[in-house]
Amino acid sequence: MTKRYSRLGIVAAAVAAAVTWVAASGPAADDRPATPHDPESVRDVFLLLDRGPLHMRLRITIAGKSPEAVRREYLTRLFQALDVDKDGKLSREEFERSPLNTSRRGTKTRRLSPREAAETVVADKLAAALERVAGQTLAFRQDDTNRKTDDAVFEALDADHNGALSEDEILQATTLLLAKDQDDDDCVTLDEFKPPDLALMMPVAVVPGREQRPLAAVSNLLVDGAGRLFAPRLVRRYDQNRDGKLSLAESGLAPEQFRALDADGDGKLSAEELTAFPQQRPDVEAALELGPSAGSSPQVQVSAGPNVQAARPDFASFTFAGTVLELAVRPFDPLSAAVDDARQQFNRLDADQNGYLDRDELKQNVRFQRGLFELIDADSDDKIFWPEMERYVRSRAEVAATRCDIVLHDLGHGFFEALDLNHDGRLGLREIRVASDTLRGMRKPDQTLLRAKDPPRRLHLEVIRGSFQLFGTGGTGKSTVPRVAVQPRSPVGPIWFQRMDRNLDGDLTWKEFLGPRRVFEELDTDHDGLIDPKEAEKAR
Repeated sequence: MTKRYSRLGIVAAAVAAAVTWVAASGPAADDRPATPHDPESVRDVFLLLDRGPLHMRLRITIAGKSPEAVRREYLTRLFQALDVDKDGKLSREEFERSPLNTSRRGTKTRRLSPREAAETVVADKLAAALERVAGQTLAFRQDDTNRKTDDAVFEALDADHNGALSEDEILQATTLLLAKDQDDDDCVTLDEFKPPDLALMMPVAVVPGREQRPLAAVSNLLVDGAGRLFAPRLVRRYDQNRDGKLSLAESGLAPEQFRALDADGDGKLSAEELTAFPQQRPDVEAALELGPSAGSSPQVQVSAGPNVQAARPDFASFTFAGTVLELAVRPFDPLSAAVDDARQQFNRLDADQNGYLDRDELKQNVRFQRGLFELIDADSDDKIFWPEMERYVRSRAEVAATRCDIVLHDLGHGFFEALDLNHDGRLGLREIRVASDTLRGMRKPDQTLLRAKDPPRRLHLEVIRGSFQLFGTGGTGKSTVPRVAVQPRSPVGPIWFQRMDRNLDGDLTWKEFLGPRRVFEELDTDHDGLIDPKEAEKAR
């Protein structure tokens, strides 16, 4: 291995146009590349829907540059910062000071001998360390939390568990929904559809005012067209007869698209033929800017797509094969978020307010006991001052920010949202009483059954820059994912009405009413079993 970092410095400097290192800042927001459409920024991504794949061509940029270009520029700046003697190469001693080096930590780490310190580090080592710390430039994730909750709503209504709601089950909807009213308040929230043991045994720590991170796993619906397993995954997903190839019916493709891929004309698509799929015209083509110039917001610009609807600059939606797909970018500055959170935690941990953290103040933090203290303590004085922590956090946050997370949120088929007529995050008694009519309206024309997959499926694809949180407590910006949550209601009706309305649904049931039955019936002038605010006002 004769390649040295002096070569990498020359190549990267040419690519980055001699970007200089600034320890406390990243690349300037307005430092745009000469070529506005960097080929590296384009990625063909496939969404494996039930009726066939959706081909998306996404151009993802950070301040006008591809994530790969941003990562190369970071490597160049880091190399220049570490190359203290400016000889155009890295010695082992210089490399050891890299924030990416996690191999030598702790108080018992052996000091390098003069010979070891002078060794030249091979070119690939710094880049390999970066990928080990930050991962690939594009990471595909999936969060099925909302779909699982929506599935639980359908399962509560599907009394015989056959995957379809009959007219008898629809007629029983009110009874079946009220059976989920665990606290007996004539109101059902999403939490009450979850198994009681999970709700009690798996509490989630929530910090007020902070966006919680989704528990996203590797995506099984999103496939990178440039990935080595792209074609085999397509065959595995749609090959119903397990012959190792896709017929026209199995593929879900349009006939002309199928013929263009069927190179040997045998009426079947092999894995080898499917490797040409990314070169075909995409169903959706969009540009996503994650690092806009100062004063601007992240943007989604769609140039092609089925039934495109754009509600705001950072959001667009499409309808494709019975699926509603939403495409969004999350407004988030990973560097400032990382530094702000670290500063807050530094101030909190500095119990004696002397301006630095010692080992006693960090003894409860396991990560600092495993060598992180020594890594941040640049001058080895056994104290961590804020400038030392800030330098470390900025360097690691800039590394993470060269990665983009593409997270697919499966929102399900919208049963709870349909039943929640006023969209306040709970099913009140009025909504529960008309649940049968609501469910009938969700059936397909001329159908007597309502199947779990009959309503359109809703998917939300959110792209966000990678983040680093030293203490694991920082936020990652405001999510664009629509969330079904109980909404606070403004008080309505007279004071006595507000005090009795324990479930805050804007109605009084007999269970909530704190008076004689005769008075309740007198106030309930329309005899619907509920006292609404207007009826309560008349009682004054």
